Amino acid sequence: MFNFLMPVTRNKVLVGTVAAMLGATCYGSSQFLVRQIVTTHDIPPLIIATYALLFGLIVLTILSQNTIKQDRRAPMRGFIFMALAGLTASVGVGFNYSALGIAPVVIVAPVSAASPLISLALAHLFLQRLEKITFRIWMGTLLVVGGVVLVTLGSAS
Repeated sequence: MFNFLMPVTRNKVLVGTVAAMLGATCYGSSQFLVRQIVTTHDIPPLIIATYALLFGLIVLTILSQNTIKQDRRAPMRGFIFMALAGLTASVGVGFNYSALGIAPVVIVAPVSAASPLISLALAHLFLQRLEKITFRIWMGTLLVVGGVVLVTLGSAS
């Protein structure tokens, strides 16, 4: 999605960081919106998730229309991983939205923010040739997740 910035800058880490921050902003906003919908309009969380993912599909289809033809030539293994990524993301959204229908956003958002530990563990197990996960990265992630736990415990009392 941010490929148009690559010719401008060679610093992929900077562009990736900005994209991640924008993604976190959007995702955090969506959690607030879902909590608002489930509490004020009494719409079931899975229906909200279905419509949210449908609208997301439409937006992503529009954004990726220029490259989708060449991406159809990806190897079968790539399509399997894309399907698994879509499946796990959809199930994760469903669980997250269901949690927002039950618990306050100040509890659900920090708990779901523990996902970097899972990402790091999977990257460490399966992407050792592509991703170098140092002790400092593990410690930083643990500090972030520890902060999330403290926020959650503080909100619960």
